[in-house]
Amino acid sequence: MSRGRGWILWVAAFAYWTLQGLAASSEAHSVRGVSWSHALLTDGFATALWAPITVAVVYFGLRFPFERRRWRSRLALHVGGALAVSFFRATVIYSLDPYFHWYDAPPAYTAVLEHALLYNPFIYLTLLGVAHAIYYAEQVRLRDTQLARAQLHVLKSQLHPHFLFNTLNSISALVHRDPMGSERMIARLSDLLRGTLDAAGREEVTLRDELRTLQLYLDIQGVRFTDRLQVKHEIEQDTLGAHVPHLLLQPLVENAIQHGIAPRSAPGTVTVSARREGPALLLEVRDDGVGLRESTAPKASGSGKGLWITRERLVQLYGPDHRLELRGRSEGGALVSLAIPFRTEPAT
Repeated sequence: MSRGRGWILWVAAFAYWTLQGLAASSEAHSVRGVSWSHALLTDGFATALWAPITVAVVYFGLRFPFERRRWRSRLALHVGGALAVSFFRATVIYSLDPYFHWYDAPPAYTAVLEHALLYNPFIYLTLLGVAHAIYYAEQVRLRDTQLARAQLHVLKSQLHPHFLFNTLNSISALVHRDPMGSERMIARLSDLLRGTLDAAGREEVTLRDELRTLQLYLDIQGVRFTDRLQVKHEIEQDTLGAHVPHLLLQPLVENAIQHGIAPRSAPGTVTVSARREGPALLLEVRDDGVGLRESTAPKASGSGKGLWITRERLVQLYGPDHRLELRGRSEGGALVSLAIPFRTEPAT
């Protein structure tokens, strides 16, 4: 159990045993005719004493859970734990009896210990069950987290050959027509791949870093399209520190260039914008290209490789706390808009 959630166990233990102590005190008062003050002092305190023991037993159970390969040693360990708890409570009750008067006459230590050994191991066993319920719940959560990270890694890794294949196609088209341009594209591709490898272990980066990576890709496309492609940025300054998935913008801009600007001979503009609206970061990539033709609309709405991977990554990272839409613009071209939680710390 993490330290951040350890206090929840303390609060839950004290709340539960305090209520049990009040119930035991009420029974002593109503059934045995004990005064409220004496009932709270004896039954209430004896029951509330289980609160710190509960925390200790649960932590002990989390530290040494039953496992198939070690069940014999763990069984011996927890039998010893149950005996230790029984001896501890017997010693506390025996030592404090002159002040709390649990017994009408001063008892022998062996009598107190015998009573503790009859009842306390069953409570220890119950608390051990609670510890194992927490342990296995955390194991399931850990496996789910690891599976989600593995899925994200697979999705992200699919982007690399996707944009690499498209970029190499662009380079091959220029090798004979513009050798100097193809050399510049290879140099930019090298920088892009180096930056991608540097961020390989991170699922999220700041928007500032993501825009730097995007610019390397745009430099490559700038060589290919020369004066046919113009890129504008409308980035609000307070969004630059927000965390976004690495390689989020590149496939969206690539989609705008490949399907919006490339099919026509006239110059075109791609605009990348970012702004904050309350708890959300809003990102848009829009172009003034050929737009969404009816024959390609279903593909554009999410079945294209880059957009499909992007959509799946957002689902894995943010669940329902995101929005991704692709639609045509009334003035021409297409617009991809997405909203994700605005965070200045990476997702855990």
